[in-house]
Amino acid sequence: LKEKAYPEAGKAICRKIALEGNIQGNKPEEKIYRLEAAIASVPAELNPILTAVLARWYWHYFQQNNWRFLNRSATAQLDDKDFTTWDLPKLFKKIGGLYLQVLKNRDILVKQSIRDWKDFLELGNQPLEYRPTLYDFTLYQALEFFTSGEQAGAHPEDTFEIPAESPVLDDSKAFLSWKPKTTDTDSPKYQAVVLYQALLAFHASDKDPGAFLDADLWRLRWARTAAIGEIAAERYIKQLGSFAEKNADHPVSCTALANIAQELINQGKPAEAHKIASEGAKKHTSSD
Repeated sequence: LKEKAYPEAGKAICRKIALEGNIQGNKPEEKIYRLEAAIASVPAELNPILTAVLARWYWHYFQQNNWRFLNRSATAQLDDKDFTTWDLPKLFKKIGGLYLQVLKNRDILVKQSIRDWKDFLELGNQPLEYRPTLYDFTLYQALEFFTSGEQAGAHPEDTFEIPAESPVLDDSKAFLSWKPKTTDTDSPKYQAVVLYQALLAFHASDKDPGAFLDADLWRLRWARTAAIGEIAAERYIKQLGSFAEKNADHPVSCTALANIAQELINQGKPAEAHKIASEGAKKHTSSD
């Protein structure tokens, strides 16, 4: 911390807390309480990423104990200071709130290159240009949470619905201009729209279009599952085709074609899928 080697310090803090939690009986709550205490005293540069870890650990707690929540309803007896007594909506509201809190530190996160955090994060095998900053990483973490299938259990009466004919399945320009009207701003679907718009706006002026195009494809894949209506699949395929044609010179166009092929396979149309996939296989042969 004195040397401002924040990735190394953050990794050491998390590792130390994980080991202490194991000693105390390997209970998830032990790690969470200790990390919350540690976050209160770390420098501003380290606070957002550790808060993202905290959100992840809360989510892991749910995944390891989801059976506890199947028949647990909201009760007046729950203890606000003891999250092990919470019902699912309260727990997910806490996790979502932590991710949104992380993203409020945008000015800190955008200045930190993902390469500087290579010893803290598992970088995977995709181009780092698609996730160039810590802001990108934490935004995708938040999106993973808000778009997870588990949200249905926490928000069974979600009043925010996305019609298939809405701009959610339009091109990026129309999607960015879209202002959904709803009073249910706590809806995970609404939060996902807002976060995807923030992500695309962040990369709209990049010299290298890779991060923007990759984000736009993630947006379309999510929209296909989130949009309601019989024309969702048709609009999804049409938009992917337009995307692939418009960005034919970029390797990510192959991913768009692969997504079309997968959608056609899901519809029981293997011959059409093979035709599209074969077209993609001839282009950008070194792409993922």
